[in-house]
Parts: sequence; structure tokens; C-alpha cells
Amino acid sequence: MAAYHLKIENGRLSFQPERDYKGKILFFALLAAGIFVVTPMLNLYHNTYWGVMAIGLVSALTAVYDFIFHFNVTYIFDQYTRQVYKKIPGLFTRKIMAFEDVHILHVQEDGLLHYALSHKQNKYGKSFAISQPFGTNRKSQARQEQFETEVLTEIEKITHRSL
Repeated sequence: MAAYHLKIENGRLSFQPERDYKGKILFFALLAAGIFVVTPMLNLYHNTYWGVMAIGLVSALTAVYDFIFHFNVTYIFDQYTRQVYKKIPGLFTRKIMAFEDVHILHVQEDGLLHYALSHKQNKYGKSFAISQPFGTNRKSQARQEQFETEVLTEIEKITHRSL
């Protein structure tokens, strides 16, 4: 599935759940770039100048944060070690749980449904979002159905194989 960069090779399933951050990242990056280019050309008061530059800095930091900690997050289900890993490229790869502890939750927040991984013993404790939020419109329901049939079925196959 291209939208999630789903890969199954050598007993490892990997995918990136939050690829829809691309538009948000581009918006904030372009806003920051526009502010940093245009503001020095304007004849603004000192406080106004630094206030606008602060908005540009916050926009740039938002774009960088979302790019590093949301857009490129990869979940890896390794069949040989029977572990689930969370990988942020260039920073770290962290073991989050064993296959025996995997429970997939349907989480409803702000009227939007998304799927999350949690531990079987503490289902409503710490969880890891594995899908973007799905709304109630036709496009979101089609994305949800595609996620359920392509990604969730593969997760179920790999976690329940050879039990």
C-alpha cells in the first residue's frame, strides 16, 4: 500500500502510519520561509518585526517537529524476534512490545476513529497510533476500509502466525 509505505520482506512487516502530515509540514515550512524572506524587506517597528519573526520561528519548529516525530515514524513487526519496534529514522529504534502483548484498539477522539497498538494487560494505558484519524465522510471511510483490509490484516497475519 503506497500511502503507508507497507513493506513485507524477510519476515518483517514495516509501515509508516502518519503520511498525511505532508500537507501540514509543507504549509508551515512555506509560511516560515515566506516570513523569513519578506519580513526583513519591510519597514516594521522593532517589536513588530520580532513578533513576526517569532511566528516564523514557531512555524519552522512545527514543520521540523512534525517531519521528525510524526511523518517518518515507522512501525516494524519482526516475526523472528516476535517483537514490535518503533523507528524514527536517524534517531532511534525502540522495542515497544512482544507479539503476545499486542492488542489493536479502536480509539475514538474528537469524533474521529483511529487505530492504536496497546498491551493486552493494560489496554487503555500507553498506546501507539498506527493509523491517521478517519472521519465520517465518504473519502475517509474509503481510506479506513483500505487500511483495515490491507494493513490490519497483515498485522493480524504476522502477529498470530506460528502461535
